[in-house]
Amino acid sequence: MSATVVPRGREAVDAAFLVVLSVLALLGLEPTFTGHQYLLVGVVGLLLGLACVRLAHWRRWPRVSALLLALAVFVVLGPVLCLREDGGPLPTGGALHGLLDAVLLGWKELLTTLPPVDGSGHLLVLPWLVGIAVGLLGGLLLGIGGGGADRIPEAARLGLPLLPPVLLLAAVILLGVRHPASLLLQGIAFAVIALVWITLRGLERTSVRSSRRVGTLRRTAFGVATLAVAAVVAVPASAALTDDTHRDVLRQRVVPPVDVAQFGSPLSAFRRYTQGRAGDPLNLHDTTLMVVKGAPTGTRIRFATLDRYDGTVWAASEEPARALPGVHANAFLHVSDVIDNPVRGRTVHARVTLGKGWSSVWLPTVGALQRLDFTGADRRRLAGDVRYDLETSTGLVPSGLEPGDSYDLTAVEPSDLLTRDETPGPDLDPSVQTASEFLQDVANSMSGDATDPMDRMLTIAAYLKAHGRYSDGVKADQRIYHAGHYQKRLGQDFLEQDLIVGNDEQYAAAMALLANQVGVPARVVLGAELPATGVVTGADVHAWVEVQVADGSWRTLPTDSFMSHRSPAELPPQRTENSRGSEAPPPAPVPPPSTLGGQADQGLKGKKDVDTDEGGGGLHVPRWVLIAVAIVALPVVLVLLFAALVLGAKAWRRARRRAAERPSARIVGAWRELVDHARDLGRAVAVDGPTRREQAVQLDHDEAAGLARVADSHVFGPLPPGEDAAASYWTAVDGARRDLSAGATRWQRVRAALSLVTFWRRWRHEPEPVLPTPRNIPEQELVPPG
Repeated sequence: MSATVVPRGREAVDAAFLVVLSVLALLGLEPTFTGHQYLLVGVVGLLLGLACVRLAHWRRWPRVSALLLALAVFVVLGPVLCLREDGGPLPTGGALHGLLDAVLLGWKELLTTLPPVDGSGHLLVLPWLVGIAVGLLGGLLLGIGGGGADRIPEAARLGLPLLPPVLLLAAVILLGVRHPASLLLQGIAFAVIALVWITLRGLERTSVRSSRRVGTLRRTAFGVATLAVAAVVAVPASAALTDDTHRDVLRQRVVPPVDVAQFGSPLSAFRRYTQGRAGDPLNLHDTTLMVVKGAPTGTRIRFATLDRYDGTVWAASEEPARALPGVHANAFLHVSDVIDNPVRGRTVHARVTLGKGWSSVWLPTVGALQRLDFTGADRRRLAGDVRYDLETSTGLVPSGLEPGDSYDLTAVEPSDLLTRDETPGPDLDPSVQTASEFLQDVANSMSGDATDPMDRMLTIAAYLKAHGRYSDGVKADQRIYHAGHYQKRLGQDFLEQDLIVGNDEQYAAAMALLANQVGVPARVVLGAELPATGVVTGADVHAWVEVQVADGSWRTLPTDSFMSHRSPAELPPQRTENSRGSEAPPPAPVPPPSTLGGQADQGLKGKKDVDTDEGGGGLHVPRWVLIAVAIVALPVVLVLLFAALVLGAKAWRRARRRAAERPSARIVGAWRELVDHARDLGRAVAVDGPTRREQAVQLDHDEAAGLARVADSHVFGPLPPGEDAAASYWTAVDGARRDLSAGATRWQRVRAALSLVTFWRRWRHEPEPVLPTPRNIPEQELVPPG
């Protein structure tokens, strides 16, 4: 046993290698967290886990005590390091609740948050936990705390301490993103350092076992050869495992807990922003939706991107046709204040303050969002509820945004110039193409002689602008032009009419369908163009079309390129072939519920109340009761866990002794079992130095002396004992153990079952004394049993 707490010599070298490899593995979380606090917390946990093992060894405590120490460190220091709570003698109930919540639910939150997540928030509990776990497991496997697995083969014992950092590296890869933090560090450096460590451990064990001195040159040559052969296999393999082109991470397989379909299509409520009837309280044409400061005039403010058409509405999809690397197909993910959005273009810094006309779940943004910081009293709730889709650049707050909410954003506006020379993108959605087949004849007719898909789309856009007219259906003679963009409204009542009349809703919806029909991926965007005053009203809201080009980016097809602002001069002529003069125009179907102004403030308020109600309906348990139960239950759980570990360790030790390979070893184990049981009951029996017969006197049991003589005769006799002799000896020892227990009180028996005193000798890992051969035993000692 080492005389100091700090490991020295070989133990210090092994600990250093373990720490270096674990730090290299933890560096893989760099793309996942902002800042480097995750690394600091993880390394502190790693060192404290090692310290718990070392302290238990120094104090000659059993191994299970290192686990209990690590658990105490996790609970006491976790709130200070991860939850930013003031340190105290004991953690508060809120701190325990936060730690437990992060341990149980933090993994899912991490995987459903668009990286990088907040590096100073409660998710720091995760690197804190894995750091302590790796330090604890690594210290135990290293044997820094003494001990060691005598029954583990030598070859396995060499590589066993490498298991914790390798498991940590695998966990970091699974919890991280598809693109590794560093192939050099996670691949080559990790593999080389691990191989050097194993080689050094092997050389040391070889030199210790060798009975003759081996030359330095020979040992060095052996180490270099081993390292070279292993590197030829391990380095390419590690590089392949960390290759981001075939990297499989859990983030791609976790479904975010948000159903976008429940929020409906905001395009269906477009007429709320047009010139409505006088006195309409729901009309937002002249109402302030938001005030934007810092963005240039003319900036396009995106409300929502709609990329799916089901024959009734254009709506936001949970599964975009094209997902960015490292992002799950269901792309509305949690985001922190920093968003890893790899887009080039002009940087925009703006502050958005929502006005009285805004009550929606959609988050108005600009370009490709890079950073988002909420302000105001409700900033914590809003920041924790934001979802963002990198593919469609759409933000969402499921609990709802209300007038007065404010936030600062940093975004990048990419180049969106669209020319006829562009080639259509590869991600044409088959479902949208199928839904647009009812416009196939219209697309062929409007595209004329053009053959190239991009030319056909731009020719159709020019045709719509030249032959179309604009109407919101407000004037008395224009009320036949209904709202909606279902198939009949876009086909028979719009594009197939002699006079094409509609507003942004019909033009943008039809243009996107026609583009998909001719082979150009397209989607609809609802948003606003920022006026010079910075005050956005309903009059500034428009719908436009985005098309994908060959490099995968999306370019804007402005509304003015396919929609005319001329009003129809008079009622359109009735079509003779389908004329039904006696029939009134069919009423527009009831559009799906819209969350862009259509969702009432009361509904959003009710949703927030439901989200914040801890009871969720039914029996409501006060929060203080839950905290009190947690405070009381934790010590009880710890005590039960300790008892289970002690009882399990003793049962395992007893089974191991009884199932030893040689019968003589089973007899020795049976005697040790009797001595250990007496020590647990409080008998003062020495274990270092005395013979079995001397121990028998200290046991103070009638049969102890006879059992000691029988054990000595079997172990030191000229002939090895048989299977039956070992079994009968165990039977006799079991009877003696029962006699010892019968003479103790119930409390003494309970205390004996949980006593750790018998683990001390094994914990120090003292070598077994070499048994004397029969030649060295006095003749009078060679007495056969019985």
